[in-house]
Amino acid sequence: MAAAGVASCAALASWMILRAIAVAVSGHHERLAQLNREKFEELFLFVDTPTFLRWNAAVTLVVAAAAALSFGPLGVLVAGALAAVAPSALHRWLRRRRLRALERQLPDVADSIAGSLRSGSGLGQAIARVAAHQPAPAAQEFSLVLREHRLGVPLEEALASFATRSDLRDLHMLVAVLGIARDLGGGLAGALDRLAASMRRRLAMEDRIRALTSQGRLQGMVMGALPLALGAVLTVLEPEQMSRLYSEPLGWLTLGGIALLELGGFLLLRKIVRIEV
Repeated sequence: MAAAGVASCAALASWMILRAIAVAVSGHHERLAQLNREKFEELFLFVDTPTFLRWNAAVTLVVAAAAALSFGPLGVLVAGALAAVAPSALHRWLRRRRLRALERQLPDVADSIAGSLRSGSGLGQAIARVAAHQPAPAAQEFSLVLREHRLGVPLEEALASFATRSDLRDLHMLVAVLGIARDLGGGLAGALDRLAASMRRRLAMEDRIRALTSQGRLQGMVMGALPLALGAVLTVLEPEQMSRLYSEPLGWLTLGGIALLELGGFLLLRKIVRIEV
C-alpha cells in the first residue's frame, strides 16, 4: 500500500507539472500571437500568426537542443528563457531602427510639405506627395494618415495619432507647427523650413556625439564579450573541469554573479555614453 501511495503521489505530481507546463506554453503562444497581431503590424511587418508561432517553436527547439548538447540542463533553461524573450526583444530592436530611420527622414518631410505649400497645394495634397515620393517608413506612415483621413478622421487627429504612436520629439514638433499654423494662419512654409533646419542641426550633433563615443562603446562590447568567449573556449578545451561550473550549485552561483556583473557593466556603460541632445 505504501508503494501504491508513493506511485499515486508521483503520478499526481507529474500530472500537475505537465499541466503547469501546458498552461505556460499556451499563455506564451497567446502572447506571441498578440505580439504578432499588434506590435509587428505597427511596424508594417505582416506575418501569418500560425507561421510566426511555428518559426518561433522551431528556433526554440534548435537552440534548446544545441544548449543541451553543449551545457546540459542549465543550458536548456537559459536557452528557453532567451527564446521566450527573443520575439519581444526583436520587436523592440526593429522598432528602434524604424523610428531612427523615420527621425532622419523628418527634415526632408518638412521641406517637402513646405515646397508643396509654396506651390499652392493644400496640406492634404502636401501629405499625399510625401506619401508618394518619400521612402519607407515615412511613406508608409503618412499613407496610413491619409487613409484614416479618407475614412472620416480629421487630418489633425490623424497626425496627432501618428505622433503619439511614434513618440518622436521632432514629429510632435512638426505636428504642432502644422496645427498652430493651420489654426492661426501665418507663414507655414517658412516655419517648416526653420523646423527642418533645426532638426538637421540636432541630428548632426547626435552623429558627432555618436562618433566621439564609438570607441567607448567598442571597448565595452569587447570587454563584455571577453568573459563569455573565454568560457566557451575553456569549455571546449577543458570540458571535464568546466562541467562543474554547469552542474554544481556553486558553479550556478558563479554564473549568476557573472551575469549580474555583465548586466551592471552594460547598464553603466550605456549611461556613460548615452548623451541626450
